[in-house]
Amino acid sequence: MNIQTKILETLGKMPESLQEELLHYAEYLQEKYNRSNMTQLNGNDVINDFRISWHEAMTGQTIPVSQLWEGLEDDE
Repeated sequence: MNIQTKILETLGKMPESLQEELLHYAEYLQEKYNRSNMTQLNGNDVINDFRISWHEAMTGQTIPVSQLWEGLEDDE
């Protein structure tokens, strides 16, 4: 089984709220990866960041996206 299949299977088992958080993190990783082409970021760093975040998401160590927006709105 390839990694994409494993990711999709796991994603299908997650509540929608975690899927949204995972999407935001995946977008963050993609942006970080894109920047790494300019800064030569080690690919292992990206993989390690993903593993840590995946573990946090799967064990409920998350902050609701709505709470993150509240913090940003308070700064304005």
